[in-house]
Amino acid sequence: MAYITHRKSGNNTYYYIARSEWKNGRSHQVIIDRLGTAEQLFAARADIQSKAETPETPETKHPDIVRVLSFGAEAALYDLSERLGVADIINKYAKKRSQGLSIGSYIQLAAINRAIAPVSKLSFFQWFRQTSLTGMFPDAAKHSLSSQSFWNHMTGLDQEQITAIEDELTAVIVNKYKVSTGSLLFDNTNFMTYIDTSNPAAIPQRGHSKEKRTDLKIIGLSLMVSPEFNIPLFHEIYPGNKCDSKQFIDIIDKLKARSALMSDDKNDTTLIFDKGNNSENIVAMLEDDTIQKYHFVGGLRLNQCPELLETERNQYAPLVGAQFKKASAFRTQKEVCNQLATVLVTDNPCLRDSQLVGIEANMDKCKKSLQALKDRLQLRAEGKISKGKKPTFDSVSKNVKDILSADYMKKIFKFNIGIGNDNHIYIDYYIDYNSLDIVKSNHLGKTILFTNRNDWSNEQIVAAYRAQFHVEEDFRQMKNIKYLSFRPVRHFTDRTIRVHAFYCVLALTLCCLLKLEMNELGHDISINRLLTELNSAKQVLAINFGEKKDQQRVTSYFSESSNISQDYINKYHLQRYGAKL
Repeated sequence: MAYITHRKSGNNTYYYIARSEWKNGRSHQVIIDRLGTAEQLFAARADIQSKAETPETPETKHPDIVRVLSFGAEAALYDLSERLGVADIINKYAKKRSQGLSIGSYIQLAAINRAIAPVSKLSFFQWFRQTSLTGMFPDAAKHSLSSQSFWNHMTGLDQEQITAIEDELTAVIVNKYKVSTGSLLFDNTNFMTYIDTSNPAAIPQRGHSKEKRTDLKIIGLSLMVSPEFNIPLFHEIYPGNKCDSKQFIDIIDKLKARSALMSDDKNDTTLIFDKGNNSENIVAMLEDDTIQKYHFVGGLRLNQCPELLETERNQYAPLVGAQFKKASAFRTQKEVCNQLATVLVTDNPCLRDSQLVGIEANMDKCKKSLQALKDRLQLRAEGKISKGKKPTFDSVSKNVKDILSADYMKKIFKFNIGIGNDNHIYIDYYIDYNSLDIVKSNHLGKTILFTNRNDWSNEQIVAAYRAQFHVEEDFRQMKNIKYLSFRPVRHFTDRTIRVHAFYCVLALTLCCLLKLEMNELGHDISINRLLTELNSAKQVLAINFGEKKDQQRVTSYFSESSNISQDYINKYHLQRYGAKL
């Protein structure tokens, strides 16, 4: 049941229509509409009374029909892409005959859709006609926005053209927004798909799914972004069964080529990457200056320098700065990946505490599972369980290995599997608290970094590596189910998958730039909130039909929207993009 509630904002009290909904067993308030302040409500009531007392004339005639179109986010993304010249750059490399929508316009529309309301190409036109984009793309029609027409046009877009388009577009973005390229962040992720096992495409493959979907084919995505506003500056799709370190090696020259287009100083760019990307010859490849030399800050796996983990804590130096809290670091020089590098072991108490919570939870889970296994084996030995396949030494060993698969569990739990005189399998286990103490002191809270930035302080190295969260934030955004969703991948060939990835990354790029422009207006908000605020702006078309069927009078209005969206709309004069019938 709906009801009226109020909230105070600044010096004003605003009234809302709301209703209650049950979610997760609790009642939550859901705002349906904003009514305004008491003064605004009083003025609206007086206006309604005035109109009721005024005889209806042709000028005050109520509309025969009203269309409400989504406007704010669509207009903002379209205007931004026009200022960047996105369609023109695409059309420069992917040409077609002059009639109908250009390939650039198709990609523009696809990127806007992925950003705001991701739908399949079968629902593309249905979404389009409910937005003000009908005024921005007057040549778009139902047949031209069909799935078949869209993908027919995409045959003119291959990987070589996509790379050329991104080369030019990235250079434009870096120049226009003065994007700092002194440090660049790189990482890989993957996305699950529902592509059939028998599908012959090379990109979707079964591999190590970061979403734990080992039963599905996955698609890998490499991304390089700026530390400020997470702006994508490079992307590449790769087969899902390819490991991160191999992919990193294979695209280093491509990363350098893209960086060379963006940076004036080709020997002063620092690439930051995590421990999953390092490999034997990675340092030599990064420092090779054939295309461009990279400085780097990378992560190492703890087992790559196990002796450093035993360093006494009195040899650690505190990291200076409120952002580091109580963290400290031990610095040394060591040969890593066949090259001498500066190595930094950091000790973070906050990280240790959070990891310890996970360790204790896993210990409890493993203990229960091992005890359940031990009890089942005992019951079988006693003849109380007779059904099912008889356990063997190998099957029980595999079972224990699976139970102790979580981090450090094999170190903490000791077990013995034996065969009794009755030929039945038995298991004993216990927790090795000495090993647990070693894990706590030598492993938890520790991170190992390596770099050729020998002139940087400990604080600079750690801060650079921690900036890796920016690229991880982009990955989380692309796995969001409401905005900018990369999934589901409804395509089944390598070509269409590459095109899909291209306009998904383009959508993310536009939204990151929108966030930058919003920040310049004084609104430091997330991409999700940014799009939600802009979506509050609607266009309303009031339509009166004439005596003849083809005669109609259309009056356009724009709804009241949030202060944040209105600031952006006014700044860039977006009202000029309103739809017209």
